[in-house]
Amino acid sequence: MVSGFISRAAVAAGLLTLVGCASSPLSPKGDAIYDALQADTRMRTWADSCSEVSARAEKAADVARTAWWRRNGNLVESADYGLAWDMVTVTDKRQHTGARVAMALTWGVVETAEAEVNAALASTSNRESVCLSELDRYKAGDYDLSDREGTYQQLLELQHFKDMKGDALMLRKASIERQTGKEYGRSFYVVEKLAKRYACPGADVTLLRNNWPEEVYMASCDSNQSLLLRCDWGNCRIIE
Repeated sequence: MVSGFISRAAVAAGLLTLVGCASSPLSPKGDAIYDALQADTRMRTWADSCSEVSARAEKAADVARTAWWRRNGNLVESADYGLAWDMVTVTDKRQHTGARVAMALTWGVVETAEAEVNAALASTSNRESVCLSELDRYKAGDYDLSDREGTYQQLLELQHFKDMKGDALMLRKASIERQTGKEYGRSFYVVEKLAKRYACPGADVTLLRNNWPEEVYMASCDSNQSLLLRCDWGNCRIIE
């Protein structure tokens, strides 16, 4: 089990180390991939956390999430496609290697976003006000990926690559899974952490549904109890 924080530099370095020796045209875009996935996770973490603050904040979260995704969703999906393409291109049948890097990246961006949002809400006596202010910025476009001069062009290139390749990635992954008989989920580390938080240390985690960005896991506990968790783009929640 992984513990502690994985920094942006460490995750990006790990990704680039893995793909750096390959001929994949996406390898130099590791920073752009990370930036897009981190921005999306940060937005979702603010929306999820603020939805629990008040009814007014919950409504604002829904509006902000919808508005931000409408403008940025294609770029996030393209970044995720680029990550997945690099994983299958470089690791091929060594599927566990690519899966570990992808899981570490997913875990890292979620940890970073949760730490930031939790710190911001814990440091104020008016959580609703902070939520409404931050969510309004998402709605207004202050955090849009198009404003990231260093990576926006690379994200557009990834979007073009995704449109050009189409279903090639899905077919490649399916072929590898048939040959290896193994299937990995991207949110594994996140599920492990949540299971531990809900008094289920050392959980035996099983992937039940793998339709990324949606995943469903079962965490079996030592007490003969189990937790069912649903993950969306690496943001996981217990299913009551």
